[in-house]
Amino acid sequence: MARQRAPLAAWLDRLSQAVRRAAAATSVFAEPFPRRAPAGPRKRRRPRAPVLLEQLAMDLGPERPRWSFSRLAKNTPHHARIVEHIEFARRFFPELDGITIRIGLAQKPGVLGWGSLDPERPGIWVRPRSLYLFTIAHEFTHLLQARELVPRGERQCDLWALARTPLLIDHAPSYLKLPRELRVRKLSSAQAHLLCETAREALAAKDTGDRRYLIRFERRLEERVYEQR
Repeated sequence: MARQRAPLAAWLDRLSQAVRRAAAATSVFAEPFPRRAPAGPRKRRRPRAPVLLEQLAMDLGPERPRWSFSRLAKNTPHHARIVEHIEFARRFFPELDGITIRIGLAQKPGVLGWGSLDPERPGIWVRPRSLYLFTIAHEFTHLLQARELVPRGERQCDLWALARTPLLIDHAPSYLKLPRELRVRKLSSAQAHLLCETAREALAAKDTGDRRYLIRFERRLEERVYEQR
């Protein structure tokens, strides 16, 4: 009998262990997630302070120089005078802002100045011993013609330069027909204002469709000078 009880006891022991393991496994699958504690009263969250973004800086590189001088223009004893004149005249040409203009010396006899009509290579050439503000204004207007901001032609260039400001009219234009009283080396302030006002009237007429605005300028100028005689 003792020998028969030993296997029975071992079998019962194994059965008990199996039941415990099954119970433990059932408890694990029956409650896979831990139970949450009962929720209490909600706490109000404080509003988050706004986060300030850093300002983006747009670095477009170094500013382009206003002028580029040829070797002759840089070494001439009249360099300071040239710079003074071109800086003053450029104030009245905001269309040229951000553009580097090449400055050279005009060496052809009888030529007071010359302006490039290549929009990729803007430049003017001046004669330092015969330097006039109106010559610079005329050549700057050529740079506008190269950008199709002013109609092409020397007469058109003169007219648009005259219409800028009387402060740049210190010499008579070369391509427009003028009364004898205005074909002088040095123009007075009154004559400069007369030329500028008449040029602006001609451009205003052009805007209304007048295709003969250049002739209109010349005739109207002749009438005004005749009235002052």
